[in-house]
Amino acid sequence: MKQFSPVQSGLHGWHVLFGMIAFFLTVTAVDSVMVYKAVSTFGGDTPDAYRTGLLYNQRIAEERRQNELGWAQTTNFDSADGVFSMTLKDRDGRGVNGLHVAGSIGRPATDVADHNLVLTAAGDGVYTITLQNLAEGNWDMSLFASQSDAKQGNGTVVYRSKVRLWKRP
Repeated sequence: MKQFSPVQSGLHGWHVLFGMIAFFLTVTAVDSVMVYKAVSTFGGDTPDAYRTGLLYNQRIAEERRQNELGWAQTTNFDSADGVFSMTLKDRDGRGVNGLHVAGSIGRPATDVADHNLVLTAAGDGVYTITLQNLAEGNWDMSLFASQSDAKQGNGTVVYRSKVRLWKRP
């Protein structure tokens, strides 16, 4: 009579090899997709970060000058009508008039929907704009107020502000 050797079951070397290959291929595929999505969807905050970094000390000096002005800002956004208003008051509580207020608005995480703004002076330190066709969700607004007179120079930015808006659904 012939004796048969029992069938060996269980984990063999080739099972381990294929398991490890499958694991690392899966990890590599997922990492590749995540890296592609991260790089392709992030527009960055600054178009030229290197040159902006070189001007860092100048930016700190501008912040100091802005703080020395002692201006107080209040903002209001009517989500239903799309009307945004910013009020600037000096340290005595009087409205700051005679400024040219411009800026940009865009989504916090991408620059796809960015566009420029110019606010209209309404008197007593109030500057307004109607934001037409603003989609719902979060928006970041950067505002720059400039004065053009002999004391400040032509078009010198004297006040900067960032505002987060929420457009209700």
